[in-house]
Amino acid sequence: MTLLRESVSEVSARFHLVGIYTLVVLLVRFAQHWTGDDPGGLPLMLVALLLYIAANSGIFGLLFQAAMAPKEPLSFLRWSAALFLPIFWLLFKIGLLQAWLIALAAVLHQLVSGGPLSESLESVVYWGRPVFDLVTQVLALYSVPLCILSRVRREWRPVIRQGFGLYRACPSESRRLLPLLLVVTCLESGLRFALGHGGEKAPPGYAEGLVTLASAYFGLVAFFGATRVVLARFATGSREAVPRADPAAPGP
Repeated sequence: MTLLRESVSEVSARFHLVGIYTLVVLLVRFAQHWTGDDPGGLPLMLVALLLYIAANSGIFGLLFQAAMAPKEPLSFLRWSAALFLPIFWLLFKIGLLQAWLIALAAVLHQLVSGGPLSESLESVVYWGRPVFDLVTQVLALYSVPLCILSRVRREWRPVIRQGFGLYRACPSESRRLLPLLLVVTCLESGLRFALGHGGEKAPPGYAEGLVTLASAYFGLVAFFGATRVVLARFATGSREAVPRADPAAPGP
């Protein structure tokens, strides 16, 4: 069975995880809508983001577990609790890299255009968002399963650097997974441009719900395929021998 076919089959068999992923993304969007420009709504936005990370941690953990096939599977809640801080820290670092890239692009745009930096930043964020989102997904593709493997084995590893290195180490597998990231970027960017400036302030409609569902599905298929690549590259022995530590146990 090919990598993509297996990934599609495994994620389709756990389609409820796609539904959970979609719901928490829409919850963040509703919180964004309800908050608007009111600083008093920031606690609501923070709670929604933390719930999003907690749900993602459980979803990633279960899919990683499906790819790893351990002898003693863990529950969604145990994966969520075990992976919350590692996933949060990884996404924070990737977000910082994205912020630096946006800031650099805004400064270069301001130097070329000669206009105010605030206008350059707004223009760069709006028109360059597809590129920034794609870069973020490329960085996260292998680094997230590597982060989970590091937590399972209770060992430190430079997951972003190692994850980026897998594109060169596994070119054929990467060529199969990258189109999925492009599909997700095109779906989300197409919807964003269709909504126009300030579209995130409006409540999500049916079209956004369907796009979010499709993006969640393709994104999780890519994650499962990347997990297979990571386990094949870094596992020693059989798949059942990979988890040598309880993910819920405290790290070193």
